Amino acid sequence: MNKKITFTIILLILLLSVNSVLAEQKTCVYFFHGDGCQHCAKVEPMLDSLNANVELHKFEIYSNRTNLLLLNQYYDKYNISENQRGIPALFIGENYYLGDAPILNNIDQAIIENQGANCPTTDLQKKELTQLSLLTIIGAAIVDSINPCAIAVLLILLGTLLATKDKKRTMRAGLAFTLSIYISYFLFGIGLFSALQITGISYWFYKIIGILAIIIGLANIKDYIWYGAGGFVMEIPRSWRPALKNLLSKVTSPLGAFIIGFVVCLFELPCTGGPYLVILGLLAEKTTLLSAIPSLLLYNLVFVLPLLIITFAIYFGYSNVSKATEWKDKNLRILHLVAGIIMLALGIIITLGLI
Repeated sequence: MNKKITFTIILLILLLSVNSVLAEQKTCVYFFHGDGCQHCAKVEPMLDSLNANVELHKFEIYSNRTNLLLLNQYYDKYNISENQRGIPALFIGENYYLGDAPILNNIDQAIIENQGANCPTTDLQKKELTQLSLLTIIGAAIVDSINPCAIAVLLILLGTLLATKDKKRTMRAGLAFTLSIYISYFLFGIGLFSALQITGISYWFYKIIGILAIIIGLANIKDYIWYGAGGFVMEIPRSWRPALKNLLSKVTSPLGAFIIGFVVCLFELPCTGGPYLVILGLLAEKTTLLSAIPSLLLYNLVFVLPLLIITFAIYFGYSNVSKATEWKDKNLRILHLVAGIIMLALGIIITLGLI
């Protein structure tokens, strides 16, 4: 008898504990709105007054491109037709309500029916990354990586450091320089990506990046056929080169090489930034920041790969600075041709809306 009483008491305690947990679990609500939207303004006061068991998430879409992309993902997931899409929009559990009247009339019952519902989820964000061609990212990164600018700067730096006859120190400096280039370009990409989305101009920027890619491609092909024609080349401006060389000649340590890498990026951006801008514009329109980070990490890894190859080749004796410089100068036009063809192809693909 005592065992039965004890078992009953334990069972009651467990049931009360489960009920308590369920009671404490909040109902998640996603609400999409826009600043200045009159219909949204009618709904917000009511949502703000919901009880403490509701976990309300608000997403403003007029000035935040990421939130707009997220809203479109939910439209797709819930199979909402184009002519129905608009704000205010509210998602709770497996239900959605569009417009102020449907939300105001149904929210109380929806909360009761979806008590304890988790935040609505969508797997479309991952799908978008696969749709954004990996070849496009790698192709643009290859164009960036074979650009003579970064290679020339590294060779000047390594040549200066090799004068000390300390190959290990030279290798460490080359790696430190490459790492700083990687970090600075990645941070620049994150900053510009965020700026494009926050300002809401990513859509318009996306419209012109195809044309930008075509222009960059034609400019590189021009440098293959008529090098220097038109008074410019797709490299570091000649007027900047003496100052840059003087700056690099002062580097005497891996730490100095790491620091100088951030400064060098300012010199390199005019000639290496074009392909990066194309990819950033594409990512800013097609994905969110979280989804774009792996793509930017991959892009910049491909971008610095030739710098790593050159550094190790010189360290292990497969080449030297003079031979590497001679190879670069000999194949300068070929590098421009390859870069031009790839960028021209990317520009046409983007302009035609194939990605």
